Amino acid sequence: MTPMTETASDQQGGHTSSDGVPVVFLSGMLADQRMWHPALGAYDRLELPEKRLIRPVFCELFEQDTVAQMARVVLTNAPERFALVGMSMGGYVAFEILRRAPERVSHLLLVNTRVTADSADVRRRRLLLSRIVGIKQPFVAINDSMLDDMLHPDNRHDAALIKLIHDMGDRGGSAGFVHQNNAVANRPDSMDMLADIAVPCSVLVGSHDQVISPQSHREMAKAIPGAVYAEIAGAGHYVPLEQPQIFARSLADILMR
Repeated sequence: MTPMTETASDQQGGHTSSDGVPVVFLSGMLADQRMWHPALGAYDRLELPEKRLIRPVFCELFEQDTVAQMARVVLTNAPERFALVGMSMGGYVAFEILRRAPERVSHLLLVNTRVTADSADVRRRRLLLSRIVGIKQPFVAINDSMLDDMLHPDNRHDAALIKLIHDMGDRGGSAGFVHQNNAVANRPDSMDMLADIAVPCSVLVGSHDQVISPQSHREMAKAIPGAVYAEIAGAGHYVPLEQPQIFARSLADILMR
């Protein structure tokens, strides 16, 4: 699988220009670049006094076993300097990128993610799940209980949205899940680096995110100098898919800072 792709607007949705700002998008577990297409389409439609052109760069990380390996893939393939958007697992990778090469990041948008490591108990459960998934067939990427926790109630029966989430999970497959789940389980705690983040930063969370609480996002934003915090109504754990217009405006706002 090619880990890094740059996408033109007439192919996938999202305004691309050779002189636009490179924006690296890092998705959550079992999600691919389709996570961002609705928001990039919404970005193109924004009517703002000033709107920076962007060059979307997607990095799909299904084959690495640690966030350190994921970060190395991104840094090897990304433009020399770029804005960085990390959603859920992508946020964990974003912190590792900042740990390794902060000078390469121009802006930071953290979405539905957390800065702390898993507790020992949660880590053990994750690794046990990896072993179970590795031997159990057929693989079910997303079940109804997970959707109840991930989606805002208003979106819980959106057939197109649910199909997309299932399709992305099926594409990632059991092997992709095991790689990503192991990486997430063993990620480092990044709390001690928040005070050193020196680029424009925004933190977004859905008001109904039951996977990672809004409170944890508020605490994270308070610890980052100058960070903007926004709690998005009508969204759960998938802000870019559940509220693409709001996400697009947030992206435009941070790129203008």
